Amino acid sequence: MTQTSTTPSKAIRYPGFGVLFLAWTVLGALSYVRQLLLTDTPQTHILTDLSGWMTCYYPWVLITPLIFRLEGRFPLDRLKWPKHLAWLAVAGIPVVYPACEMAKLLNAGVEAALRQPQTLAVSWWSVQRCEFLMQLALSSVAVGGACVIRKLGELQQSERLAAQLALEKSEIEASLRKAELETLRMRLNPHFLFNCLQNISTLARQDPDTASQMLVRLGDLLRAALHKGAQAETTLAAEVALTKAYVAVEQMRFGDRLSVLFEVDPEAESALVPSFLLQPLVENAITHGLRGERPAGVIWIRGMRQLNEIVLTVSDNGSGPPKENINDLDLGIGLGSTSERLERMYPDQHKLSILKLPEGGTEVRIVLPLRVDETRQEIFRHEPTSFAHR
Repeated sequence: MTQTSTTPSKAIRYPGFGVLFLAWTVLGALSYVRQLLLTDTPQTHILTDLSGWMTCYYPWVLITPLIFRLEGRFPLDRLKWPKHLAWLAVAGIPVVYPACEMAKLLNAGVEAALRQPQTLAVSWWSVQRCEFLMQLALSSVAVGGACVIRKLGELQQSERLAAQLALEKSEIEASLRKAELETLRMRLNPHFLFNCLQNISTLARQDPDTASQMLVRLGDLLRAALHKGAQAETTLAAEVALTKAYVAVEQMRFGDRLSVLFEVDPEAESALVPSFLLQPLVENAITHGLRGERPAGVIWIRGMRQLNEIVLTVSDNGSGPPKENINDLDLGIGLGSTSERLERMYPDQHKLSILKLPEGGTEVRIVLPLRVDETRQEIFRHEPTSFAHR
């Protein structure tokens, strides 16, 4: 049977009549065995005596569900147990008396079946004190069992609720994390787009053909970037292909002044990295590598696997960072957003460093935990053919 607990909309599963019958049978048999062990007189009719003995226990198979309801109505909790125990004691008195009478009827049935002298007519509606105390003790056992079952049910419900809350919490955290990543990505993409449109606007007056080609390449790049949707991660191979498309746009602007070299370990191509990770690093390297009167800028993009980590570096031959400590640098929108994304996606599991190279220039180094998704399909596979990467 099912009884409603003190928690709204929750239910405690109480045992049914079959389980109650078995439980009271075991309890009665154990008490009879104890009685035999304490009695010195040898018993010659054990089965007959056991049948009569069990008539005191079997009425509680029908009465115990009522005890479950009473204990559920007046639960023996930590704070209210004295008051509720008094209520249960008062309510138990009218319950114990019917149990005594039901035991008499059962005992009369056993006597009739065994053809023994009938005692029902002599003792009808009169209850002996020892019998009443016996049934009162059994009612206490039923109340104790109801309390234990209710506590176990509430504990199980608490565990289920805790698991459900933990699941909901993880889902909410994942949604917030995804929203934060999308917010950062929306800050990043317009920054890159505005720079490209400004470059195209400048070239439209000086070199309309190049400006037109840049618009085509920019369209291909944006189509590939937007096609990734809300995915926070992609394979390194797809990220490199997307970066090459960006470099193709920039090379139309700078021509021979810009050289970009890609060195990616084939074993690292299937590793998962944050989408649109390399573009702001390359953009920053282009900005510093071609700063001032420098005739040509060279950028190296490397990706390799080291044990259980993926190491990505973007270096240039520019003038280098103005300060050695990354905390003292003004990272700007691109690098700042990248740092925030890495902190949210890989808290305490990544490294981001900006180094000044001895030969001049800057190296941005990112170390990520190795995670591979073999089933992910690369959305952007083709490489731009308008220029060659050395």
